Amino acid sequence: MRAVKINQLPRLVDPKAIEKANQEITAFKHDEKALSEFIDDRADEYRKLREALWHLGSMKCWYSEARLQEQQGQVEHFRPKKKVAKVKHSGYWWDAFDWTNLRLAHPTVNVRVTDYLTGKLAGKGTYFPLRDEAQRATDKAGEANESAVLLDPTVTNDCRLLSFDLSSGRPVPRFKREEDEWRFQRADLSIDFYHLDEGTWNVDRKDLIDETSKLCDELIAVAKVVPRDIERYELLVADLLDRIDHLAEFSTVAQQVLCEKGVLNAVVSHQAMVLPPPP
Repeated sequence: MRAVKINQLPRLVDPKAIEKANQEITAFKHDEKALSEFIDDRADEYRKLREALWHLGSMKCWYSEARLQEQQGQVEHFRPKKKVAKVKHSGYWWDAFDWTNLRLAHPTVNVRVTDYLTGKLAGKGTYFPLRDEAQRATDKAGEANESAVLLDPTVTNDCRLLSFDLSSGRPVPRFKREEDEWRFQRADLSIDFYHLDEGTWNVDRKDLIDETSKLCDELIAVAKVVPRDIERYELLVADLLDRIDHLAEFSTVAQQVLCEKGVLNAVVSHQAMVLPPPP
């Protein structure tokens, strides 16, 4: 998961139409049926933002970083626009046309289905669990009191709570349960709800890990030779930069490899790698 700057959306598309719908929906706030009908009737207002959301998220799913074809992504409401699954709540209708509540998700992330490998239900659907259900908002202002369980791809610190097992490509919580129970729980449940450990994605991430790891090892080997093969060194740096670029699929996985190999700073800073002298 790589943080997406949702506040930049107006640079890609004029939000006046959806903002108008956001104002108009308040007229029906005391009529649940009318609210539902209004949301359905005006759904095109947020669906029309799909292409802009796609570009904003670097043509990838905001949750999984899986590459998306232009019409493949689903416009998803972080806070569900209608009834919330498993709780007695009519939904965050006031966020139905609030473009800051929109995300772009791969169908595997968004649709609640049974994983063909594990047999477990996965996918966000209309779930939105909270740390304290008693704090669930009944209006926009009340959202400030909520502590969402699920990680938000527009919040940088949330994205940092995910890590990856480099031996398998599977996503894992960055913090262990004994280190930080709440942060562990948020990451662990998000992996399940967002279906981030889908089998094909695990395989693709493992392939990327292996390829990136070999490039890192070669870069370190080239850096040890005196005089250094500058041309080869720079080609390797360029290849690694491509893998951690915001447009690259699963770029945070590649970035973790570079970090654990100890080459991330040198590659990102474009400075020649300085290795300690041999013992």
